[in-house]
Amino acid sequence: DDANRYDLSFERIEMPSGIIMTRADQGVEILSPHVSLSEVKLDLRGPFQRTPLVPPSTVPATAAQLSAKLRQRRLRFLDSLSGRIYFTVKVKLDLPVLGTRRLDQAVRMPIQEGSLDYRALDDSLDWLEGAFLDIDMNDDRLAVRWKVPIVGSSKDLISFALDEDAVTLASFGRVPVRSFADFRTGTGKVVSKADERKRKIVQALSLDAIDIALSLLAPRSVEMPGGGLVMFGGDDQPGLVDLKVTGAIKDTGAGALRGAIGSIDVTIKDAKIGPVMLTADRLHFDGLDQLEVVFDGFTPVSARAVIHRVTATNLRLKLGAGEPPA
Repeated sequence: DDANRYDLSFERIEMPSGIIMTRADQGVEILSPHVSLSEVKLDLRGPFQRTPLVPPSTVPATAAQLSAKLRQRRLRFLDSLSGRIYFTVKVKLDLPVLGTRRLDQAVRMPIQEGSLDYRALDDSLDWLEGAFLDIDMNDDRLAVRWKVPIVGSSKDLISFALDEDAVTLASFGRVPVRSFADFRTGTGKVVSKADERKRKIVQALSLDAIDIALSLLAPRSVEMPGGGLVMFGGDDQPGLVDLKVTGAIKDTGAGALRGAIGSIDVTIKDAKIGPVMLTADRLHFDGLDQLEVVFDGFTPVSARAVIHRVTATNLRLKLGAGEPPA
C-alpha cells in the first residue's frame, strides 16, 4: 500500500476457469470459480493500534460499557480450541525488606473446548514461587499477582477482563482463552508523579520458553471489524490444524514469536479489508511456515508469513467497495 504498511506477493497464480471483471455499483468486481496461488508472502508493518477498552475519562465507565467494548466478544470462534499453551514467567521484583527477588515459574495450560482450568493452574505453581505468585478472580477480572507472604500485600502483574459468559464459566474454575485478548499490566490506574518517585516493585517481566500447540476443530464464525463474516471449518474440514508457536517476549526490548500452521480452512462473506471486499465459498491455506511476529516490549511491530499454497472457490473481489462510483 501507499503507506508501506503491508506487502503481498506470490510466485504463481492459476485460474483454470478464467476470470470475469464487471463494473459494480461501487468500484470493480472480479469473479473466478477457482483461483490458486503459490508461495504467497505477506508482510505487515506497525504500528498496530490497540484501542483502550474505555477512553480516558473522569466519569467511571459502567459494567455494561466495559463489557460491550471487550475484544473477546468478537473472538467466540476460539471456544473450540484444543491443545496446550506452555511458557515460563520470569519476574524481577524489588521487595521491601527482602530486596531483589527473581521468580521463574513454568506454566502449563492444557486447553479444552477453548478454556483452561485456572484453579488447577494456581495449584500447580512451584511451592516457592507459589508463595510469591497468586492467580485468582477479583470481581470480573482474572489476575496474576505478586505478593509478599509475610506482609500479605499484593499487586497485579497482569490481569484479564471477563465478559458475562466468562464470569459464569469462571465460577466453575475455568476461563475462556479468548479472555486473554483483554489484558492490562499492573493495576491499570493512572500513576501520579508522587507514585512514580516511589520504589518500583516490578523491575522486569517476561514470558520465556513459549511453546504453543493448538487446533480449531468445530465450525466457528467471527464477525470482521470492518464488516462481513468468516467461518472457520465446515462439515468435512477443521478450521485450523497444527498451530505451533515458540519464542519469548518481555516488557522492554525486542522479542519475537515464530511458528507454523498446518492448514486453515474458511468461508468468507463480504469481508471488508481496506478498499477490498472479499467473498469466497471456500478459502484454503495449506502449509503456513516462516510465521513470525516481532515485538517491542509487549507490542507487536511487524508480522511476516509464507504460505505455500492458497486455493479459493467461487472467489469474488470488489475493489474500491468503500468509494462512491465514478
